[in-house]
Amino acid sequence: MKKWLGIGLMVLGLFGLVFGAVAAYQGVPGPNPDVERAMEPQMVGHGHGAMAEERGMYMGLGVRATDLTEVSIDPAEVQDYLSQLSVEEFTNPRGVTVQKLVYDGDYVGKVVGDYDLSELDVYAAYETLNGVRVFLAYEGNIVGFVLMK
Repeated sequence: MKKWLGIGLMVLGLFGLVFGAVAAYQGVPGPNPDVERAMEPQMVGHGHGAMAEERGMYMGLGVRATDLTEVSIDPAEVQDYLSQLSVEEFTNPRGVTVQKLVYDGDYVGKVVGDYDLSELDVYAAYETLNGVRVFLAYEGNIVGFVLMK
């Protein structure tokens, strides 16, 4: 029985070597000049081929990002809303502090980093189906968002 097992393994190894040599001899497959290919957009970034200007610059808006309209919002109103929120803070495995923003038991946003909410500025605001999404910035960099219902 062991003899047949040994012979079988040797035959299997031989086939592996033969097929490996044939595959190596064939080289890397390249484009077939006989087949006409249409130019298809490459998957680039988060928008699957759409440039940032076409789909909107801000992550977290989903597939409807291009249908949103930017709105003007009073920064004092945003600060008043932020003062009403409670914060659930945790540190992820990479050591980054994440603050979940909670209003009346619902998660309405988050801030990535250890920032005081009163120090954050309004970067941009968009009207969404669920309310106004306000992007929060610290020294010109977006660090989070909040949904004002």
